[in-house]
Amino acid sequence: MQIVDTIADDLLMIQNPARYTGGEFHYGEKDLSKVNLYTAICFPDLYEIGMSNNAVRILYDLLNNMEEVYCDRVFSVAHDFEQLLRQKQIPLYTLDLQKPLSELDMLGISIGYELCATNILQVLELGLIPLHAVDRTDEHPIVICGGPAATNPLPFAPFMDFVYIGEAEGGLEEVAGLLLEAKKQHKSRSEKIALLKELPYLWYKGKKLASRFIDTTFATPGKHTYRHYVVPNFKVAQDNGVVEIMRGCPNSCRFCHAGQYYKPYRQKLYSTMAEQIEQHVSDFGYREVTLSSLSSGDHPYIKELIETLNTEYSQRHVSFSLPSLKVNSFSLGILEQLSEVRKSGLTFAIETPKEAWQRAMNKEVPLEQVIEIAREAKSRGWKLAKFYFMIGLPFVDREVENQAIVDYVGAIFDATRLSMNINIGTFIPKPHTPFQWCSQLTPKQSYEQLSSLKKAINERIRGCKVSYHEPNISYLEGLISRGDERYAEVIESAYRKGCRLDAWDEHLKAELWMEAIKEASYNPDTCIFDPYGLDEDLPWDSVSMRVSKKFLKDEYEMAKSLLLTERCFESCNHLCGVCSKVTEVMDTTHKDPILEQVRNKTLAVEPKVETVEKTVQALITYRRFGRSLYISHIHAMRNFEMAFQRSKVGVQFTQGFNPKPKLEFVNPLSVGIAGDEEVMLAELIDFEGLTESEVKKKLSLALNAGYEIKEVIFLRLDKKQTLAKYLKGSLYTIETRADEESRLILESFCNQELKDVVVRKEAEGLFSVRLEGEKNLVKLLFGSETDKFALASRLRITRRALFAGSWEVSYPAFFTSLMKEQHSIQ
Repeated sequence: MQIVDTIADDLLMIQNPARYTGGEFHYGEKDLSKVNLYTAICFPDLYEIGMSNNAVRILYDLLNNMEEVYCDRVFSVAHDFEQLLRQKQIPLYTLDLQKPLSELDMLGISIGYELCATNILQVLELGLIPLHAVDRTDEHPIVICGGPAATNPLPFAPFMDFVYIGEAEGGLEEVAGLLLEAKKQHKSRSEKIALLKELPYLWYKGKKLASRFIDTTFATPGKHTYRHYVVPNFKVAQDNGVVEIMRGCPNSCRFCHAGQYYKPYRQKLYSTMAEQIEQHVSDFGYREVTLSSLSSGDHPYIKELIETLNTEYSQRHVSFSLPSLKVNSFSLGILEQLSEVRKSGLTFAIETPKEAWQRAMNKEVPLEQVIEIAREAKSRGWKLAKFYFMIGLPFVDREVENQAIVDYVGAIFDATRLSMNINIGTFIPKPHTPFQWCSQLTPKQSYEQLSSLKKAINERIRGCKVSYHEPNISYLEGLISRGDERYAEVIESAYRKGCRLDAWDEHLKAELWMEAIKEASYNPDTCIFDPYGLDEDLPWDSVSMRVSKKFLKDEYEMAKSLLLTERCFESCNHLCGVCSKVTEVMDTTHKDPILEQVRNKTLAVEPKVETVEKTVQALITYRRFGRSLYISHIHAMRNFEMAFQRSKVGVQFTQGFNPKPKLEFVNPLSVGIAGDEEVMLAELIDFEGLTESEVKKKLSLALNAGYEIKEVIFLRLDKKQTLAKYLKGSLYTIETRADEESRLILESFCNQELKDVVVRKEAEGLFSVRLEGEKNLVKLLFGSETDKFALASRLRITRRALFAGSWEVSYPAFFTSLMKEQHSIQ
């Protein structure tokens, strides 16, 4: 029995229990008999955030590609589930193998942003791993964190055995390989740590310098598709496929940490991207794919890429999206191609309004160009534009900053009359950037400026939505990103006081953080409110991004002089220190054989699938049980839609702006209620040779856990059918178990003659219930005020059958009879 099975009933009282059950669709298989090293990747936030994170997908695949290594997943948990684990004395476990974290050989933690800090401690403590590395024994896993928010490792130092600096591809396999061999040789924990200390990209307390690992294979020719991938069971924060078209960024925005972390920039060829996109669509089931990078507009073939993909996938109902585009790389040609996909809104990351200040940031965003793009967008059907600004940037005059932002957005509005959403944040001077020596605004300064700015924008543009990043959150982010090892005590204190999920507005307990900061043995504020001297030692000097300090100082001076630095090229004179014979810029300009032909109009791209007019309706009977009981109907529909796409069984789509697969479910069940013979209707493309058994087999393989396809029947009838039209009613069984109150309620119905419901006592504590039509079982028997989740956790409710036309006639029997009747007439 797995851990989840021991809390199966309790999970129904937990918000979104599918976060904790596993059972998702897995692409790729592992032979557990060959596994010798058990690892897990943790993104320390809730499941829906962690499963949206591309790093998690990459790390999961990297480690599972090693035959003798198993990589599992684990995430932070919400307050209600933490309380349940503590109450039941159950350790936090991995999702696939349900393994307590303390039983792993290695736990990898990917830190995407600073406010994951207390979540990390939650994961460790709930997983029965001592918070402090010095307290761990041979019985505990090696704990390694990494990610963009860990490039100043000091605040995390006491909790980690190591901090991985840089990109995972190539280095992480080396780490796992060393641990695998050490385990085979029965080496102790201290011996394993000694081996890992030799790796130049693993930081630990006392190490003089750890240097960033750079993936040299990202854009090389060859196969770059996933061999192991997990598709979430419900709609997560970013519920779409993600394909990196470029890693790194050729621009050198001086406030940007990611620009330094991912140097040098590397661009993929179309053949690589196309194979990855096709996998996300055909193997994973996504109908929206994000073409991801730090600056997608700087890919030399971005227009041709979107044009080609739109054409290839136009008949497969697949759309493509881009993240925020840099304005001076945004062409109207890109806009033309984007207008063919869903218009979710244009995003402009302006940062600061005046040209001189933009030069200081090394990011030009000319007002005239923004207006031109916005005008053209409106003419093509866009109704909304989003704008991002930052206050508190260095070398910006705060006395006139607010008015300059108001004038900037006001000019855009006057020229376009677009609806505008404006978001404003407080600048945080991140380590390893040219602005790492600068100070940050205090929360009081931020509140005063932001509230005044919001009021001024709303007075200038009526109806404009203005929001700003909570200054206390920016304050906490700054403290974690710039603190030294002493700040670890503040993080632990905040955790002990009850801080969790601090990146969520509804969970942030700022007052408890302020208490922890106030109680610290030193003044943490000095690390963010006091600037550093250019020749002063910095807390994070023991980490190298491979970007020289001289380069960063030169860039700081360029900013101070309001001067631009040219973007990176394959051959440039920046001498930042990153590029070498091994690690170099990979630029595809004039080098992509396919997209170059598209650009020159010498290659005509054809749609991948021709529209097929002939369709057949398929009646599908299936069983719903186990993990699927924790998934709501709206997410179950999503799962079936994606499963059909993965199965390669063609489904007909509806017409209109947002086409959907033609699927019909009848009288869907709520969370916690099982179904023995559920039915759905799917309108399939009637390809030559398509058989019912083939559909059953393919769909079964493409579904997540908790579903069993029992029967598929093609409805060869003159007219299209609907299931709801023929629904007679449902038959349920209810086991009351120890719920005496529910037993008495059901027994009271046994003596009544009612039109809509018939209740029979089949055995002690076992009842059958027959309901007319689509009547709601819980409301009808137990009252409209009854908590259906609490009831499902106390009882065991199963729908045994759905009847069509008349009682005791199943849907398959009904439609089989209908087809026989029609054929006999013909």
